[in-house]
Amino acid sequence: MTEQQGKPRGVLIGSKVVVFGKDDAKRVFSLGFFGKPLSIRKPKSPEEVEPPLELSLIEATYLCEVGELDVSSPDGEMLDCENLKKIASEHIREFRLIYPVYIRLRQAGLVIRSALKYGADFALYREAPGKEHAPYLLKVLESAQIVDPGDLVGWGRVAHSVRKDLIIAISYGFRQSFIVFKWLRP
Repeated sequence: MTEQQGKPRGVLIGSKVVVFGKDDAKRVFSLGFFGKPLSIRKPKSPEEVEPPLELSLIEATYLCEVGELDVSSPDGEMLDCENLKKIASEHIREFRLIYPVYIRLRQAGLVIRSALKYGADFALYREAPGKEHAPYLLKVLESAQIVDPGDLVGWGRVAHSVRKDLIIAISYGFRQSFIVFKWLRP
């Protein structure tokens, strides 16, 4: 299959999926600012995107499930979405917990990036990286999880220090509740 035919194709390399074709990279990025091109830090439009385009396993799994991406192993063997989920679960410790939240937020039209550098699961954008700073950091918790109050304060302080609101997503399997924390000055 050439990049002109069918869906864009990515190649699983370690814990990332890489899209090498120029048209494929532009097409995947244009679906909602998916991936990070290695040639430019924060492109504002698909026209700026040059391959290779690096996708997280979460992004690649989502795009596979919505029928927008084919993924192969480095030797060319095609991977179905279930295999991709299994691989993502092996590389991302909390994949089964955070992936349903990712799906819901993407379906709501948000652009999502990893926020591990902030100690959170996701940074959320209403528009896109490069067009705005992420207004939210999101941490996913299981419904039965006991949270240390110090952790909650710590997440809030980090979010505040980088000028973002903190959202806690409480996961009940494929159902979630969201709590937004905002800093108030008396």
